[in-house]
Amino acid sequence: MSRGFTIVEILVVLAILGITAAAVVPALARATEEDDVTRTARDVERMLVAARDRALARAERVEVALIPEQGRYWIRGSDGQVLDSGVIAFAAASRVQSNAVRPRFQFNADGTVDADSLLVLGSAGARALVIDRWSGAIRVDPR
Repeated sequence: MSRGFTIVEILVVLAILGITAAAVVPALARATEEDDVTRTARDVERMLVAARDRALARAERVEVALIPEQGRYWIRGSDGQVLDSGVIAFAAASRVQSNAVRPRFQFNADGTVDADSLLVLGSAGARALVIDRWSGAIRVDPR
């Protein structure tokens, strides 16, 4: 009586594992990549988080103005001085939409925020930038 597996049984198991791995690995690689819509939403989120951090660090109101069509933004302090400005490079086929023509975000020294809503739209779907009014926390939600 022999103990162990035959070479045929081992080869069958290895073939099954190889086929399964060949099917699963590409799907996992796609799942970890960020699509264009998510990448654009994260870029906008980073800009807003930087403005919020600046408001908390300076203990003053900081306002962000955004032109969605161009991706241009300005961050101003309570004295009106421009603290930062720039352009967010939207990923291919992504666009930002708001209920306001020029969305504004006002981060207060106590962490609260008064803000317009933002959606990032593209061929891969939509992402909403959700800002908690009381804590100023910003997150990206799929829609």
